[in-house]
Amino acid sequence: MTRIVFVVDDDPYLANAIADELAQRNCTVRTFSDPLRALGALVDARADLLVTDLSMPWVDGQHVIASARARQPDLKIVLMSGFARAADIAERTHVRFLQKPIDLDELCDTVDAALGEGPTIDGEPDPIDSAGSSRHG
Repeated sequence: MTRIVFVVDDDPYLANAIADELAQRNCTVRTFSDPLRALGALVDARADLLVTDLSMPWVDGQHVIASARARQPDLKIVLMSGFARAADIAERTHVRFLQKPIDLDELCDTVDAALGEGPTIDGEPDPIDSAGSSRHG
């Protein structure tokens, strides 16, 4: 099944690298260097997953997460950042986190897990639970 993924990062080279990798994994990817355009696109189109940077010049990732969830409450989200505080933000907002620089294999594993298609524990998917932590602790 093809998944629709929105990638939001003010670095178009990184966004395109992520898009290229995910396209090879049966995802339809839309990239946005402007987070406001991504949020606008969520009004007219549904996505299965949003991958967003935390630190961007126009709107930060926390705003993107909150606004995206207001538009599409069931949207799965992955937050990327090179900042140490971002892991805490990801935990607080109940999203998965990837530390920059991004390792593309780790990205794919994280995307698969976020979409419920990743590694399993005892035969069950490894989703983020309602408390925001993974089953790995």
